[in-house]
Amino acid sequence: MDQRSNIRSDIRQGCRGLARVWLVGLAMLAVSSGGAQAATVGIVDVKALAQETQRLTNYAGQFYLAWWVPQTLAETMLRAAPNVSQTDVDQMLRGLEPYMVFALSRGQEGVNGLEDLQNKAELLSHSRLTVNGQLMKAAPADQDDPAAQPGLAAIKSALVSMLGSANGRGVEFALYRWPPDVQPLDPALSGKFEYVFYHKHYLWHLPVWAPAAPQPTRAAVVAPLATVPPAAPATPVPPVARAMPVAPPAAAPAVVAPGNPAAAPAVPVQRRKVDPVTGEEFPERYDYNPYTGQRLVSQ
Repeated sequence: MDQRSNIRSDIRQGCRGLARVWLVGLAMLAVSSGGAQAATVGIVDVKALAQETQRLTNYAGQFYLAWWVPQTLAETMLRAAPNVSQTDVDQMLRGLEPYMVFALSRGQEGVNGLEDLQNKAELLSHSRLTVNGQLMKAAPADQDDPAAQPGLAAIKSALVSMLGSANGRGVEFALYRWPPDVQPLDPALSGKFEYVFYHKHYLWHLPVWAPAAPQPTRAAVVAPLATVPPAAPATPVPPVARAMPVAPPAAAPAVVAPGNPAAAPAVPVQRRKVDPVTGEEFPERYDYNPYTGQRLVSQ
């Protein structure tokens, strides 16, 4: 009995560890791609974009991944790929442009990684995409589009290098061709779509991220200090020092302001949810702890 209990405990720990490998791996992938910038949307918060576009569920030993790879994210990853020229990247992006791309994976979690991985045909047969209320189809002919394959291969190679072959090899891509009357979704613009993956329902509300707010430069903050008369605090007459207690505090805010945490309101505050058992925090969009299935509570 103790041996069986220990085996179950090892598997539970392995499941939680595997989910963390995916979350950390995606974050590392975003950081490694952070030097690239999308040409159409300005400065991209790549880490936030990678996290907000993926949906990962670890429930009862089953692992599910449905990750939307918008053109902006694909570009940052491809431009950071080693040994790939920028000309080749441009050609890869043109091959992916007609599609809404999803990276999918489902398998049984074991101590050493994913097992019983589902093939592409099986994954597609249990997937359904609805964009702004319109059903999209993953046409079989599009899945083997030769123009899209080089870009998909480069993205999968990046996933395997970050997550390891045991986990990354189970990733398959689903291509949904944009109909002529449908405007392709942009992660920075409004919209919504739903992805049903087996019995999991994943919903995205756009925009999922925003460009970073511009920060004040050091020169703009320091410049006013040059106008403060240096002789003011050196007044030797005590009555004058007491009669003008406002002068020293007036200079203090100009010096403290750049490092004052009160400047943070320019950054949006994200609400969190907490696992009442383990104390772990998750983004507000999570209803359950992806590692244990415990229902989360708002913080």
